[in-house]
Amino acid sequence: MDRLVDRAISAGVFTDSSRDSLPSRVRTVVVGGGIVGASIAYHLAAAGETDTLLLESNVLGSGTSWHAAGLVTGARGSTTMTKLAKYGLEFYRDLEQISGIDVSFQPSGSLSIARTPGRVDEILYAKDVAEQQGIRTEWLSEERYKEVWPLASHDGVLGALLLPDDGHINPGHATIAFAKLAHGLGIQIRENVVVQEVLCEGERVVGVLTDQGTVQCERVILACGLWTRDLAARAGVVVPLFAAEHIHVRTNEISGASPELPVYRDLDNSYYIRHEAGRLLVGAFEPDGLPRSSEEISGEGFAEFDPDWDHFAPIRRKAENVVPALSKAGYDRFLNAPESFTPDANFAVGETSEVANLFVAAGFNSQGIIFAPGVGKEMAEWVITGTPGFDSSSVDVQRFSRHQNNRRYLRARTKEGLGRLYGMHWPNLQMETARNVRRTPLHSRLMELGACFGEVNGGERANWYGEPGSRPVYDYSYGRPAWFDRVAEEHKAAREGVVLFDLSPFAKFEVVGPDALEVCQRAATANVDVENDKSVYTLFLNDRAGIELDGTITRLAHDRFLVVTPSFTQQKTHAYLNRTARGKAASIFDCTASLATIGVMGPKCRELLSRVSPEDWSDEAQGYTHGRRVEIADGYAYSLRVSFVGELGYELYPSADLAVNVFDALWEAGQDLGIKMAGYHALDSLRSEKGFRHLGHDIGPIDDPYSAALRFTVALDKPGGFVGRDALLKLDPAAPAHRTVYVALDDPDPVFVHDETVYCNGIPVGRMTSGSYGHTLGRAVGIAAIDPDADLSGVFEVRCKGVTYGAKVSRRPFYDPQGLRLRG
Repeated sequence: MDRLVDRAISAGVFTDSSRDSLPSRVRTVVVGGGIVGASIAYHLAAAGETDTLLLESNVLGSGTSWHAAGLVTGARGSTTMTKLAKYGLEFYRDLEQISGIDVSFQPSGSLSIARTPGRVDEILYAKDVAEQQGIRTEWLSEERYKEVWPLASHDGVLGALLLPDDGHINPGHATIAFAKLAHGLGIQIRENVVVQEVLCEGERVVGVLTDQGTVQCERVILACGLWTRDLAARAGVVVPLFAAEHIHVRTNEISGASPELPVYRDLDNSYYIRHEAGRLLVGAFEPDGLPRSSEEISGEGFAEFDPDWDHFAPIRRKAENVVPALSKAGYDRFLNAPESFTPDANFAVGETSEVANLFVAAGFNSQGIIFAPGVGKEMAEWVITGTPGFDSSSVDVQRFSRHQNNRRYLRARTKEGLGRLYGMHWPNLQMETARNVRRTPLHSRLMELGACFGEVNGGERANWYGEPGSRPVYDYSYGRPAWFDRVAEEHKAAREGVVLFDLSPFAKFEVVGPDALEVCQRAATANVDVENDKSVYTLFLNDRAGIELDGTITRLAHDRFLVVTPSFTQQKTHAYLNRTARGKAASIFDCTASLATIGVMGPKCRELLSRVSPEDWSDEAQGYTHGRRVEIADGYAYSLRVSFVGELGYELYPSADLAVNVFDALWEAGQDLGIKMAGYHALDSLRSEKGFRHLGHDIGPIDDPYSAALRFTVALDKPGGFVGRDALLKLDPAAPAHRTVYVALDDPDPVFVHDETVYCNGIPVGRMTSGSYGHTLGRAVGIAAIDPDADLSGVFEVRCKGVTYGAKVSRRPFYDPQGLRLRG
């Protein structure tokens, strides 16, 4: 029998040793005995890492796992997340058999409902991604819908996607099953042990302090759910997550409520329904969540809040309107308990930036049951090898800004975060809460000029512009949004005139000291032992030759370098450089906030710059990829001649206190040149035409330079080598794991989102890793990773929201600023 919200679970089901005294030393400690911690422990043991101790402050599963609804699915919104979820679904099918624990896995399938055209698009997109990964799907007719879910009205339904292999499981019992498997392989488990502090020496883990003594260890994994933030903070580590109430209620018995009913996800109405013991369980992901601080939550295990029928009432009315049997049956249980959420609604995993060998797996935003097996597997590999074995870019704990750990900020954001799970997952979607916290020096000026701001790792940036003086707002679409033409104008101005970008969010660091060159050479794949004021594009690899970062390194002096990387990598870049510099006579200074960055881009940029600066802006005075200190406006700035848009351009780096002065001078001087402001959406469309890579999409920790077609960044023969060189030497450049190519659709109407399937001669051969609309080319354009053996002379197509479009594929970018626009 499926006994959800079972408070009788514990390690006592399979062992009497969970109360034994603590070992004095182990190799690895996992803190948190929920389903994620238990899965990590099991997968560590399965990989041979049995010298591991799993600690739980109460009893296993008593944090969040016990009260979860247990929904499991093989499909998510991206290729990476779908792979993780699919592994979990397949693992759960066999869990009862291999563990001997009744986990009540029911392969009922799941049904996702669309009530708006936008939701139809979203589900069709998800359907394509699911099928790309081998997951069965079925788009239901009205008749089939009524057959599959006879208790639900079809009124207002525009589309319904059935995933027949999905289902649900008892999450508390699944936790015990994982723990039993881990214990059987030699993992030590202790319940009722409170970890009070992570012990560190020299920015490295050396143990944990508990209420029953100290355990020395080499590695610690924090998988303690909503308690992870506070425990990590005591070690000076940022893990931004915050709890919120999550509600599900259960009806009395209902005729027709059978185990075969698929999980019903009414996404536009913010609720789900699943079967439980002849009844129906209704859960809510309401858009107005109720945040709770850790101080408001009992630490005794099986924490609950009082029932709040008033808060649940709007969701209840919607559910009862669709499934009238709910109101007729009434309810026999109201479960209101805490779950933890992150600022961007993606979970947080991986090694922390502040402390070596301190790992995190937390903040699952109510999806811990879905992802626990996959995350357990990947975390085990990460801990053992020191590098991720999957594309962790979107969930890496190092992606956050330090300020996002602020509790006032987190409380405000979490009110929105709960509902994001069932909210629309639009392309370019922006969070609405906890905004305008972290702003660039030019923010007010951009606002006056009509900027519509977005957010990356808690920082505001202008994504596109309306009319000066206006307050434009986003509308969203899987096709062409209302601001499509605005971005097209910005794009055109960059290609034909001159535009200004506020690039101040770029992460910027100075490496200074006698060993600065050695540190930068060790960090970078490229040779940065160059003349002063020379900039080099480079990659930063992990030990398996995966790409952790990309950016530029500019030599400012013989012992001083400027490193610039994407804005969301600020924490990761700082950590990477710090660890590379450990033991060296070099210091790392984060100058992100102290230096503004103004991009002056387009064919007329030299004319504009000459109007506000007495310097010579010719090729002879400043060649491509070279920098210099220039007099400009009423001050000075460092000028770097580089461009991410595929046109002549300069990045100006004035100090933050001079930024407005420099910007105003440029803006005023460019009026008769037709100067325009341009945002990050235009930057993305421009770089997509030119084929520049986007870290986190086109390249990431499982992509090597050869597969990414970035061999030119690698200097294998430079003195001292670099991180990842040994692994790279084992790879054959002529036999890449995948081939990176450039794709342009033949049809001018569709737009790319991400992860669309690429076909060659009717056979799927890869996926789009990024893309945008190429306004110069007049069609969607992007980058794809395909089978290296695919016939590039074949017939290529790309599937977008269920429709297949003809495409051209090239090994060279389609846009050439010298005039050759489209390569067949």
